[in-house]
Amino acid sequence: MAKLVLTAENFAFGPIGKLLDVVDLLKEQGHELTFAGFGTSLQLAKNYPFDTIHEIDTDNPESDSKLEGIISKADMLISTMDIPSVKIAQQIGKLTTWIDCLFWFWDSIPDEVLNVDLYVTERLMNDKANEQKYASKIKNLFKVGPIIGRMSGGSRKNQVLISYGGGEAPYWYKEGRDTNYPSVMTNLLLKSIDWSKFDKVIVTTSERIAKELSDKFPDTPFEFKILAHDKFLDELSHSEVILITPGLVTAELAFESGTPTIFLPPSNNSQYLQLDQFIEQDLAPAHTHLSNFMPRLELKGVPLCDSTQMVLKQLKEFEQSPETQKRVGGRLNKLIGNRDNWSNEFVANGKRFIDSLGGNGAYATADKIKHILTANGYH
Repeated sequence: MAKLVLTAENFAFGPIGKLLDVVDLLKEQGHELTFAGFGTSLQLAKNYPFDTIHEIDTDNPESDSKLEGIISKADMLISTMDIPSVKIAQQIGKLTTWIDCLFWFWDSIPDEVLNVDLYVTERLMNDKANEQKYASKIKNLFKVGPIIGRMSGGSRKNQVLISYGGGEAPYWYKEGRDTNYPSVMTNLLLKSIDWSKFDKVIVTTSERIAKELSDKFPDTPFEFKILAHDKFLDELSHSEVILITPGLVTAELAFESGTPTIFLPPSNNSQYLQLDQFIEQDLAPAHTHLSNFMPRLELKGVPLCDSTQMVLKQLKEFEQSPETQKRVGGRLNKLIGNRDNWSNEFVANGKRFIDSLGGNGAYATADKIKHILTANGYH
């Protein structure tokens, strides 16, 4: 049994969700699991049975000594895109696994992660540019199919799941300061759609945002809550239809589960580009892209800080345009009402897409980690 320290970039729910999909399999291998992190990552981690959890802002240099103390006790660090923890692990000579959920997206990849013991990327988005640029520089590159959590089958409930993901990413954008996306979208959905045909409508996001939405929209058919990752998988796979921001983790789950999915407008730059690719590959027959209603943003090749601001600026314009919101709401209402017209296409294309990429990469990732640990004397 090895001692594993796990970290995830505090960027909404994507990195921590991906980490938990792998951690579930590592737990079955019998390893001791310690999580270190904060913010939205910590919120989901608290709902998972880690052996130990440390609340620590890994992005704050003042936390470095404490973080080093945690990592120094580990046999391996496993991180989904939390650079500070990887830097420390490399400095003190610890085995390091880097799970990169957005390999295709980066305009640059830091040198510190190029020499890790295992660099995992998914066969998913068009990553040819970064593969040509970085594949030869990465010491232990390991490509797998989409990393997806385990979901149970069974009959569907007459319910809708609406997911805004984590809703914010501190150090990048904050809900209530840089964006009001969850509030504006909730108001739009309540005004535009008759939800009485469904027994339940669950709106899930981060803990703070869910509380604020619950206070702002009382006496509605919506149940606002944060869901533990396994509970989220269960609700998603058993819902009649889901409405989601086009984040990579939730989209993969939708394709795998065969749950009819409507893509809401993107709430950040990576989602904007991901929805572009989903549409190109016929994976989003039901979508409301910002580019359907507002001038198209050309984000490819734009530095991440700049592209983030471009999307936030357009979202601000969206928030200030009742007419655009009305048009988006009208389209969403039609998509929910005529979902029999597009659901089969979504399910078939999503399944074909996942199968074409080699199936669920979580198992290959967990097996590779086990192999590295064993080779280094940790059983």
